[in-house]
Amino acid sequence: MMNDKLKELGLKDSNFKNCHGLDEEGHYSSAHDMAYIARELVKHEKILEYSSIYETYLRENTDRKIWLVNTNKLVRFKPGVDGLKTGYTDGAGFCLTATMKKDGMRVIATVMGEPDSTTRNSEVSSMLDYAFAQVGLKKLLSKNSVVDKISSIKSKLDEIEIVPVKDVNMLYKKVDGVITPTYEVRLDKIKLPTKVGDIVGKLYIMNNDEVINEVDLTVKKDVEKCNLFQLYFKYLKSILGGNISF
Repeated sequence: MMNDKLKELGLKDSNFKNCHGLDEEGHYSSAHDMAYIARELVKHEKILEYSSIYETYLRENTDRKIWLVNTNKLVRFKPGVDGLKTGYTDGAGFCLTATMKKDGMRVIATVMGEPDSTTRNSEVSSMLDYAFAQVGLKKLLSKNSVVDKISSIKSKLDEIEIVPVKDVNMLYKKVDGVITPTYEVRLDKIKLPTKVGDIVGKLYIMNNDEVINEVDLTVKKDVEKCNLFQLYFKYLKSILGGNISF
């Protein structure tokens, strides 16, 4: 299943022979792939509630209490770090894939083959600092921002509002400053009924003539289809108002 997921993510520098990560012939990965696996993992934000804990107890109120301490020391000593995974074997050396969130931007850094945990922590910390010093994130639109409105005589709603499926952000190099992009909306033919989350088109973020980002579009509210009785009165209203839409 792990190798199937690698194929799904398009990662080619890993092959898993076991699920515990200990050295085994033919079991390998790369810093590149670990970073992409981490990016996929943090989409499930629940994991960060656990990976951000520095110390805790199991069975705390029993006589079998166990004290757990996070091997990722950056969680405690570097503000904003909330994960993600350390590792060590004789073959791999000291490894760390860490993630840090600051000013609305999340960064992932990975090192492998380090001689000790102090070195891996120091190098990852430097990489994170470098990333935040060089690159910023600007929020362009929220997932509730209406980017287009359309009318449909067959819809129960007089107007269908179109929104991004997620917040729309833009990375920029701090040395260059923030650019002011333009937007282009391309809608598919909307079939009724349509629910929130259904893809109805794409939003293209443009810098001059270059597409720098694209985001799927959906409807802001579920759109139900009129029944014959409702459709009759909508047509009648449109005719009397001299404005028929289809």
